[in-house]
Amino acid sequence: MKKSLIIRWIIIALVVIGWLSAMFPIRDKDYLGEFDRISAKQLAALQARSQNVLKVGNPDELKAKLDAMEAKDSDEYKALQKSYSELQASPDYEAWVKVKDFAELMRRVAAVRSDDASISGYKALERAAQGNADLYRINLSDFVNVPFQAKASNKTILRYVRVKSAGKLRLGLDLQGGTEFVLGFNEKDVPKDEKVEDIRDRILVIMDNRLNSMGVTEPEIKATGKNTISVRMPSVDEADKSDIRSTIKQAAKLEFHLVAENSDELVSQYMADRQNFRTPPGLIRKEIESERNGELITQVVFIEKTPQRIRGEDVDKAFPNVDEFGNWSISLRFKSRGARAFADVTGKNVGRQLAIVLDGVVYSAPNIREAISGGQAEISGSFTFEEARRLSGVIASGNVPVTVNIDSEFGTDPTLGADSVRSGSWAGLLGMALVILFMMWYYRVAGLIAVSALVVNTVLVLGTMALTKATITMPGIAGMVLTIGMAVDANVLIFERIREELKRGKTIGNAIVAGYQRAFSSIFDSNLTTLVTAFFMYQFGSGSVKGFAVTLSFGIFASMFTAIFMTRAIFDLLVLRDIIKGLPMRTFKFLENLNVDYLKYRKNAIRGSLVLCVVSLACFGVRYFGTKDALGLDFAGGTELAYTCDGQAPDVNEVRKFLGTQGYGDNLRVGYKRGQGGERLLEIVLPIIKVKDQVQEVDYTAFSMALDQAFPEVKIGLKQTNTVGGNVGAKFRNDAIWAAVLSTLGIIVYLAFRFELMFGLAAVLAVAHDALVSAGLFMLCGGQLSLTAMAALMTIFGYSLNDTIVIFDRIRETRELNKDKSYYELINQAVNESMSRTLLTSLTTLLVVVSLLVFGGGAIFDFALIMFFGIFTGTYSTIFIASAFINTWHKRAVRRERVNAEALKNAARDAEATAKA
Repeated sequence: MKKSLIIRWIIIALVVIGWLSAMFPIRDKDYLGEFDRISAKQLAALQARSQNVLKVGNPDELKAKLDAMEAKDSDEYKALQKSYSELQASPDYEAWVKVKDFAELMRRVAAVRSDDASISGYKALERAAQGNADLYRINLSDFVNVPFQAKASNKTILRYVRVKSAGKLRLGLDLQGGTEFVLGFNEKDVPKDEKVEDIRDRILVIMDNRLNSMGVTEPEIKATGKNTISVRMPSVDEADKSDIRSTIKQAAKLEFHLVAENSDELVSQYMADRQNFRTPPGLIRKEIESERNGELITQVVFIEKTPQRIRGEDVDKAFPNVDEFGNWSISLRFKSRGARAFADVTGKNVGRQLAIVLDGVVYSAPNIREAISGGQAEISGSFTFEEARRLSGVIASGNVPVTVNIDSEFGTDPTLGADSVRSGSWAGLLGMALVILFMMWYYRVAGLIAVSALVVNTVLVLGTMALTKATITMPGIAGMVLTIGMAVDANVLIFERIREELKRGKTIGNAIVAGYQRAFSSIFDSNLTTLVTAFFMYQFGSGSVKGFAVTLSFGIFASMFTAIFMTRAIFDLLVLRDIIKGLPMRTFKFLENLNVDYLKYRKNAIRGSLVLCVVSLACFGVRYFGTKDALGLDFAGGTELAYTCDGQAPDVNEVRKFLGTQGYGDNLRVGYKRGQGGERLLEIVLPIIKVKDQVQEVDYTAFSMALDQAFPEVKIGLKQTNTVGGNVGAKFRNDAIWAAVLSTLGIIVYLAFRFELMFGLAAVLAVAHDALVSAGLFMLCGGQLSLTAMAALMTIFGYSLNDTIVIFDRIRETRELNKDKSYYELINQAVNESMSRTLLTSLTTLLVVVSLLVFGGGAIFDFALIMFFGIFTGTYSTIFIASAFINTWHKRAVRRERVNAEALKNAARDAEATAKA
């Protein structure tokens, strides 16, 4: 076997095995079960050592006897005391204590889960280990070793176990259920001497502390923009959501507590016998976490319950500062009232520590070295820059100069998420099965090779999403399923080229080589232009558009690898081993030796396109300016509530009439839709209501209860909530427009570089036609423009471009071989030669889209419906619109050349006549 072929197969094997292994485990493991597994080895070692203590005696029993004995001076007491002390001094006594701690930890976990069955394993273990004023803190590092961290904090270990228990494929909230709150603030409210990002980071710290301390679930909090923050939570009920909304909006609570004068003594007692220690009245046990050399260090302190008179709003400014020796500190400046209170506290408590507490979490406890008056202070210590920045941000958080708003909210019930996964899986399986069966029937052996490429393509996409920790969302699944159909395009293109080479009489080996060479430029150009579209979708898109762009990008790279590299290696191996002598393929008779004059119908086709474009624009105008329902929730803003109806579903007009009595006007929308899992849902969309320039929020719980009581004959259950603020909707809309505009410019520039300017303009004209007509037909069917609709329209951009570029590539190739032919003839020839590939690609993609239409609901159904129209308009525009534009452009160019040539000839003739005269 050739060395190069061996290397290629090694690369393929390594990629497939690597990407396949990256996907497992697919779903999350049980968190507590994983903790048990990770801690088992260390716990077993501790238990073995503790047996050495129990062989001598049981420390608990000895302690109980000592406590029960009244004669403390008796010889018996002294003997027992000596035995007890000897046990404590034993090198294995600490192991016995840790084993007992583990048993206590498991008891607490069981108690926490008994009180709240819905609590996550992460939060149950966190709460059990933390303890409270009466229950001592348990160090999880006694049972779990984190690599490269000799002494990890409980928080680090909890996160480590979470990483180990997490499934490799991360599902979005629309699939697993849950809620996302998008928080924001007005940049104009930020003082000129402060940065927007610094204010955002302060809010991040506040939200992280506050929501984690609620103990409802484990939140995922991250910045998503200069002034926006995303808070994502697994499934929580409506009561918890109401609490979360209130918690998000409340002001930060910054307090200053004095540390107990005998705190060091109390800490020593606590560390010596944590199991039996009791916190004295009037004090609270707290922990300060700091990072040193990559390790989190926990410091225990006891602070007074009652805070001092210094309030968070008394702080005017806090910022990190550095002296001439490079030592970082925090500079504080108080307002007048705060300056007086701070001077009073520091003056009375010189030598003591003052703890800085934000929302119940202690961040630092600096010493008061002297009375501080004048309203300015400095906190010094061995701070790093990051520590100084973080602590100054915490202190400044007590006086955040902006109002935090919930700009949007997206919620999905877990059962609805499970239905979405089920329907998406069925759509994917059906789509893939149909494509596989067709390819194997039509292309036979080559089809079997293409099927193997499709399977590996799917593995590569999922594996890449696992490796990059990308989230799989509903639009992402739609994009993934669609790439199954679109990935066939490259294989079809190659196979049809091989068929042409075989017809010319070439051997199977030479035909394969030539087929891949001739198909490469079309595959490369079409994939690269689609990648340009995906890039701008990701850069400027929002929400589901971003998720779709990620999946589409991964699919493009995967299809390039499988179609060009992997299938070629399979063919080369089969030819080398002399397994295949030929490559028989089926063909549709009507596609053989086509010689249709497509441009003859260009005028009628253009007239038909103009009519469809006018109808589409008219439909948008009527729905935008008339009924005002052209834009979906993503762009218009508002609140969308989706309900399941168990029983006789209420009439839409009755629901609208009832809502009218509740104060909602005529501009609300009520109707039934098909959910993600195919179930029928009652959808109510409420507009944004402002009272004195303040957005009036919807109380989901009260609203749903009122609706349920109004229709007692049916049990109404809230399954999905989506709220988008007006500013967010406008941002989504503007982002989508920018993505489309920049994608268009990118396509023109690239095609002008690869072909000519007229090709770039022709391609853009064709895809603009496809997007407009597809959107118009979708809106005629009752659809609304949303982020999902934009994702579908931009996919049509890529799909139509693929088709158009293949034709352009044929025109370029044919022009080099037939320089005597006119562009009219070249275009017709190129379209005829590519028709087999065009129709086969459309058919395979249509098989996938139909599966989405049959099994998909909600956003998937909308996506598939637009794509359904786009497949037909894309094929049609490639043949008639783009081709007609190039023909017309070239005819005018030729006419201009003739006119210029004639003018030059006449000028030369006149010059000659003048010279003779």
